[in-house]
Amino acid sequence: MSNVPVLFDVNGCFGKPSSGGADFPTMADRLAHMNRLGVSRALVWNVDSVQNNALAGNETLLAAIRQAPGAEGRIFPALAVSALTQYEKDGLRRLEAQLRAIPCRALRFVNTYGRLTLMQLEPVMRRIRSLRPFLVLKHDQASVADILEFTRTFPEIHLVLTDVTWGPCVIAFDLLRRRRNILIDISWMHTFHAVELLVRRFGADRVVFGMGSGSHNGAAIAALARAGIPAEQRHKIAYGNLDRLTGLRTRAAAMPAWKANTLWTRFVEGKTLGVDVVDAHGHLGPSGGYVLEEQEEAGQLTAGLHDMDRIGIRLLLLSGMQALAGDPVAGNAVVERHLRPHAGRVSGYVVFNPAYAAELAPRLDGYFSGPVFQGFKTLTSYWGTPITDKRFKPMWDYAARHRLPVLSHTWGGSGFDTPAMFRKLAGRYPRVHFILGHSGGSDQGRREAESLAADYPNVYLETCGSFCSTIRWEETLKRVPVRQVLFGTDAMAHDFNWELGRMLSLDVPDRILTPILGTNMRRVLAMRK
Repeated sequence: MSNVPVLFDVNGCFGKPSSGGADFPTMADRLAHMNRLGVSRALVWNVDSVQNNALAGNETLLAAIRQAPGAEGRIFPALAVSALTQYEKDGLRRLEAQLRAIPCRALRFVNTYGRLTLMQLEPVMRRIRSLRPFLVLKHDQASVADILEFTRTFPEIHLVLTDVTWGPCVIAFDLLRRRRNILIDISWMHTFHAVELLVRRFGADRVVFGMGSGSHNGAAIAALARAGIPAEQRHKIAYGNLDRLTGLRTRAAAMPAWKANTLWTRFVEGKTLGVDVVDAHGHLGPSGGYVLEEQEEAGQLTAGLHDMDRIGIRLLLLSGMQALAGDPVAGNAVVERHLRPHAGRVSGYVVFNPAYAAELAPRLDGYFSGPVFQGFKTLTSYWGTPITDKRFKPMWDYAARHRLPVLSHTWGGSGFDTPAMFRKLAGRYPRVHFILGHSGGSDQGRREAESLAADYPNVYLETCGSFCSTIRWEETLKRVPVRQVLFGTDAMAHDFNWELGRMLSLDVPDRILTPILGTNMRRVLAMRK
C-alpha cells in the first residue's frame, strides 16, 4: 500500500493558453492525470484567466467542473482573483457570489501582463475576508515586498506559494521565516531532502502537496512518500493542511489499478526496487546556489549512500562541485580522496575545464589509472566557454582512445552547450560516449537532443533536470532508442526520490524502464579500454 494513499493537489490547472502547448486542455485530461497517479482531490484554476478576464475565466472553470464526468467532489475551483474586478460593474458582488457558491474558499492570484499586485487586491479582500478565503499563487507572480505587505495587512489570510524550484528556494524560505501565514507547496521542490528540510525548519503545517507540470508525473508523490518524516506529518502535507484551509475533508477516491509497470508501486510503498540502478549524474561538495542542510563532502556522501541503500541504487557517478566551480585540479583531488574508500559503489567524473587544460592534460593517465574515475564532466554554460572550444581537444582525444563517457551539461539555446552544438563532435569522435546531461533542458534542447541521438548511436540522453521541458518522456521514448537513454538524478543537489519518482511513474512497462535505470550505463562503462 502506498505511503500516501490520500493526496490533495493544491496546484492543478486546465485550459488552453493563447501561446499553445496546453498541459491539460480539458477538465477530463486533468481528471485522467489524477486517476493515473492516484490523486484524490485537486484545486484547479483556469489558465485562460491569465490572458482573459478573471470572472469570465471562473465561469468557464465552474462550468467545466460541472460538465466533466467524475469531476464533482474531486476537482474544486481555485477562483482567479484580480484587482481589475473592483472596477467592473458588479464585479465585487459577482466574485463574492462565485466564492459563496463553492465549498473550498480557494482563490488563485494571476498576474495578468505583469501589472497586478497583491496589495491592489486590498479592497477586494476586505469585501470577502469574512468568507475566510486563502490565496494560491506562483512564487514569482508577486514581489517579496508585495507579499510581505499583503500578509502583514491580512494576517488571517493564508498565502500558498507554488512552483518553487532550486533558484528561488532561498527567497521563498525567507518568506516562510518572516510570515506565519505563508505556506509552500512541493510541486517543484526537487532539491536534496527538501521535504525534510521544510518540516524541520517551518513545521509540517506550513507545507502542502502539489503536482506540478504533467511532465513531472509522480515526482512530488515519490518525494513525499519516501521522505524521512513521521506518518502524521506526511499526512498533513498530503491532504490535512489543505483540508484545514478549504474546510473540506478528503478521503481516498476509488482509482484504476496501476498497471503500467511494477516499479512505481514498489517505490511509493517505500521498498527497494530490486533491479540494477545506476545513477549517471551526481555531484559532491558545497554549493553557493542550492539550499542544502549538508554542504560538506563527507556528510553528503554519508546521506547519499543511506538513500542509495534504501532505494537500491547500486552505483552513482558524480563530479565535484569544487572542481566545477573553481580549480578543477584541486577539486578533482577532493573527489578522488572522498570516493576512493567507496570505489565500486560511487565513481567519479574528471572535471575538464578547458581554461585549465594545460594543468589537466598531463594528469589524465594518473586519474584513470586509479579506481575512482570513469569518464569526464563538462559544465560549459557556467564557464562561459562553448563546448566546441579547441582547448577541449585533449579530453576528446583521450576519451576516444579509451572509449570513455563524457557527461556534459546541456541546455537548449544556451550558446555554449545546446545539443545541436555536439553534432560535429559526435561524428568526429564515434568512440566517445556523449551523455547529454538534462537531455537539453528546455523544449528546444530536448528536440535537438532527440534529433542528435537519432543520428548518432554514441549519443545518450540523461534524465535529471529534464523536468524543465514540457515534453513528456513517453513522447521522447518514441523518438529515441531506449538503449540511448540513461537515468540520472543530479544528487546530492537534487533529490534521489523526486527524480526517480518522475521516471518510474511514466506510462511505460518494466522492460523499458529497466535498461534506462541501469543496463544502458553498465554497457557504456563496460566499453572502456
